[in-house]
Amino acid sequence: MQKSINGSMQDRRRWYPVWRCHVQDYAPIGASASDLTQQMTFRNNLDGESIRIRLSNLYGKEPLPISNLQVMVSEEPVNSFTNEKADIVRTMTIHSSPGMILSPGEECMTDPVLLPVKAGELVTVKMTFPGECHISGCCGFHSDNIGNVMFFEKKGRVKAAKISRAAARNFSPHVVFGIRSIEVASREKPVILAAFGDSIVQQGYWAGALQRRFAESMPGWLLYNEGISGNRVLYDNHSSSNLNPIFGKAGIRRFETDVFSSCHPDIVLIAEGVNDLVHPGNGSPISETVTAEELIGGLKKLCCMTEKNGSIPLPATISPFLGYNEIEDGQREEVRQQVNHWIRQMPYFLDVDACVRSRFDASCLDAAYDIGDHLHLNALAGDVISEEAVPVLKKIIEKETAA
Repeated sequence: MQKSINGSMQDRRRWYPVWRCHVQDYAPIGASASDLTQQMTFRNNLDGESIRIRLSNLYGKEPLPISNLQVMVSEEPVNSFTNEKADIVRTMTIHSSPGMILSPGEECMTDPVLLPVKAGELVTVKMTFPGECHISGCCGFHSDNIGNVMFFEKKGRVKAAKISRAAARNFSPHVVFGIRSIEVASREKPVILAAFGDSIVQQGYWAGALQRRFAESMPGWLLYNEGISGNRVLYDNHSSSNLNPIFGKAGIRRFETDVFSSCHPDIVLIAEGVNDLVHPGNGSPISETVTAEELIGGLKKLCCMTEKNGSIPLPATISPFLGYNEIEDGQREEVRQQVNHWIRQMPYFLDVDACVRSRFDASCLDAAYDIGDHLHLNALAGDVISEEAVPVLKKIIEKETAA
């Protein structure tokens, strides 16, 4: 649609993130490859006319060369290093060039290409990192619903575990290099949900399940993932763990930049706080132990920043962690219960705790939803949480639209 302003026509298309994950500093468990080609496929959920990609070497310690960048649209997965199943293929450029070298810390946007896409179609992005590459910044996740990633070197397909120490350790079985977000220009206004949080968000089991539900029955709903493993609300990364660089700045410090710098979500799901409870004395100084009042104060700040930016906060209750790293004390559990009580008084909230806690002991995860360490959630938990989330999200939009 177009409208006339002062006798001219203004295009009402806007750019929206149809795929976006947080780039983390994976330097402690980085990746090395030779003439690596990466191919990622995800299910688009927005009708649009053009595509562009935000390329990233955000936490790179070395320059990152990128070339042979292509984007494809198909109804079936592109399962091999070919274009034969693609309905449309476009070669992308960067400042009119077929490739570029991203300096350490640099991000840039590709030139947009005309490429009609429909909700429900598969989009595949393929790119090559020529020469010897040492990559320390990447998006990592567990859920297949977020994207399917394949890698190829000169001799053919190679498993992610062969090039990425994060994948080899199963820290992030799926890794994506060089991409921050993939955006579509659309005349439609989608409903955008930003998921802000820690590793439970970053792993993507419930976020990926929610994206699948969007694709199955809610076209025009988008989700982007701003989860960081080990992230805390109140404290920066400050740990003896060799993974410390991954943990990132405190949530209250990174929130506005990560959530609002390049997009404006309608709803911000705030799912963070468990690391504020479990890290002190487990890698982080015991002096960083938080009270319920302090953690609630931090979550209040995140909700206030959300509202200040014109979005709707949707805090999530903190799930149980008794037994994680041999944590057995009741003081942390009491803080969790007090924080969750406060969250349940909010106008909108997602009760993750109620979804995954044990029926026999509310301080423990239900074994059916435990990935194995008594803190992190599995794919089944993701399905249960996403089922709980859909009516909450619909209620928010219906109520706020009516208002």
